[in-house]
Amino acid sequence: MTVMNSAYSDAPRHCAIGEDIFPYSDVGSGTPVLFLHGALGDRRTWAPHGDILSSRFRCLSLTQRYFGDAPWRPDGPPFGVATHARDLVTFVEALGIGPVALVAWSYAGHVALEAAASRPDLFRRILAYEPGVRSIPLPPDDLARFGEDAHAMFGPIFATAGQGDWEQAVRLLIDASGGPGHFDAEPAERRRVKLENAHTMPLLLAQEEPPAMSCETLGALPMPVTVAWGERTRPLFRIPARAVARCIGNGRAVEVPGVGHLWPDEDPQAFAAFVAHWLDDML
Repeated sequence: MTVMNSAYSDAPRHCAIGEDIFPYSDVGSGTPVLFLHGALGDRRTWAPHGDILSSRFRCLSLTQRYFGDAPWRPDGPPFGVATHARDLVTFVEALGIGPVALVAWSYAGHVALEAAASRPDLFRRILAYEPGVRSIPLPPDDLARFGEDAHAMFGPIFATAGQGDWEQAVRLLIDASGGPGHFDAEPAERRRVKLENAHTMPLLLAQEEPPAMSCETLGALPMPVTVAWGERTRPLFRIPARAVARCIGNGRAVEVPGVGHLWPDEDPQAFAAFVAHWLDDML
């Protein structure tokens, strides 16, 4: 495993792990905090947060396998939570930053919790914003509401994907997460990152079945885990987040007023302040 540093602060660094090269960002100094992106993201998702927090913390953000604007080998492991969790563990080991504070959003929340369950020694504490843990058991009423909302959200996305229109599939996913017209109203740079990750849409929609995540496993995690969700988020995101929060034995649950699933992207200043407050609790 080899870490190669870029000569330019605005370009990625690279971590070579076996046959694969993982781009990542690394800015600031002090207590290390690692940011993990969700769907249609990469290390650039967290650039504004790193700019804000790097005066006090060492901020790292990893581009997970198959995401980003650089090619990956076609014969790599399957796309899914299990693969990404193994990659996360290996990345933390390669950089020697463990135990590290970890911030994960959406899909990456399941990745973070799976990695923490397998290697708790590598993670000092976890902040999971609306963790997308699809495999956690739900009460019957919650399961029905989750299924209805999943059908309402992903039905049009699968129909568009069937036509091979991945740009429109990206638009539908973001609008379903943030409200009608949200994607087209975003700043050009944020749209560019998502469109440069449009190639991951077929992988996301056909991903390997995620590992089961039991309440017992979550309750046994030794590190503090904060689970947060937005007051305005839709049931598809809120129900799993609250289910995870109920199972965590060492942590806290936070409902953030007035925000939804895309809060980290919509208001980096406010989300960075939320992260800073969370980090201050451990210093």
